[in-house]
Formats: sequence, C-alpha cells, structure tokens
Amino acid sequence: MTVDVSPIQLEVHLWYRRVYAFCQSKLISAADSEDATQETFLRAFSKLHELKVSAAMAGWLRQIARNVCVDMIRRQQVRRTAHADVQMVCDVNTSDGVGNRETREQLMRLIAELPEGHREVILLHYYDNMTYDDIAAWLGVARSTVNERLSRARHTLRIGLAKAENNL
Repeated sequence: MTVDVSPIQLEVHLWYRRVYAFCQSKLISAADSEDATQETFLRAFSKLHELKVSAAMAGWLRQIARNVCVDMIRRQQVRRTAHADVQMVCDVNTSDGVGNRETREQLMRLIAELPEGHREVILLHYYDNMTYDDIAAWLGVARSTVNERLSRARHTLRIGLAKAENNL
C-alpha cells in the first residue's frame, strides 16, 4: 500500500518545527505557539501564489510567522510574564531527581528572561537542533551574529545558574 503525500504536506513537515520554535521564541506559551504556527501555515497557503522563488521559503515563512505573532500579542493586550510555559523548551522530566529538576526549572526561568534575540537562537539551536548556518538563514542574519548571540546567551545562563546555586 502506498501513501500519497502531496508536496504541500511535505513542505509543512519540513518547516513545521522551525516555525513553531520561532513562534515560541516570540510568544513563550506552548498553546499560543501552536496556534500561531497553524495560523502561519494557513496564511502561507492562502498566499502561496505570491511566493516567487521557492528558495525564499524560509524568509517568507519567517515574515508571516512574525506578523502572526505580532497580531496575537496585540489581540491579547496583556503581556505574558517571562516565566509562562517555558517548560516546553526544556522538556522537564518529573522522574529526575529534585536537584536536577530544580536546576532545569531555574534554567527555564533564565531562558525566558533572555533578550528576545538570544532566547530565539537558544530555542532554535537546542530545542529545534538547528545548525548555526540554518539559524542564520532562518533569521536572515550572518552566521557570526548567531555565534555571538549563542555565546552571550550561554554566558548569561551560566552566570544565572551560578548565582542561583550560590543562593541555595
């Protein structure tokens, strides 16, 4: 038995996780990110005829996702707190030891507090397993910018974890 997979289904499969990670970097909430990702693909398919070169798909989807996220934030009228639902990022495993779970929870809080650009590259690299080059293409920035943001984000996270450990 063969399964007929349309080219559109293949495109969704290829881009879904990246669009989701991008939306999550903007919205934090897993539910809002899921809604924004679905809305992004709905808008993209309704405007597919406007895409001139299929090689421009990454930038085109990113811009649609960005607009969807901005629209959602405007509609909500309430800014989300930095700590809301970042658990999706680190996949907290409740079977871990208490110390490990506390460290992960602290890490989630610290990730949520990162500047948007730093949080975005952390999520794309560690949550979506994207390479530096893929992140650069996705965000439309130089690879060196991705490297710098990741380096600064890691440094900030190390300092935050060290401070939290010293306060215990």
